Amino acid sequence: MRVSTRAWYGLMAMVELGLRARHGRVQVREISESQGIPEEYLEQLMLPLKRAGLVKSQRGIRGGYVLARPTHQITVREILEALEGPVLDAEPIDPVLKERAKLSGVAEVWERLRKVMEATLQEITLAQVCAWEQERRSRQPLMFYI
Repeated sequence: MRVSTRAWYGLMAMVELGLRARHGRVQVREISESQGIPEEYLEQLMLPLKRAGLVKSQRGIRGGYVLARPTHQITVREILEALEGPVLDAEPIDPVLKERAKLSGVAEVWERLRKVMEATLQEITLAQVCAWEQERRSRQPLMFYI
């Protein structure tokens, strides 16, 4: 299984919003610069996050994005599902395979994997990911420019 760029960037953007939650609205440009996410792509990611009720936005000079709820109330599962849909969609597209899958023990593999993934992602909050990011940043050496 692969994690898409959309999932990576979307979660990174949410972490940035979480880290800046006390500072009010954050502009896409600021998130883009801080996280190294192309601004146009980031704009596209913010729409499904807004539709899912995870962020709020305001247009204008003092506009930007803020989290719709505190970081401890937002789960990684919510973020990923807003961006990608179901955590694991193992439903066969082929109609013949779809019928066979109903009778197959292999379907149980995908169902168990889906349940474990959903439970794990539901347990991890944005607050935890923000804490991990703050810890990582605190270990970074300071850079001085002249």
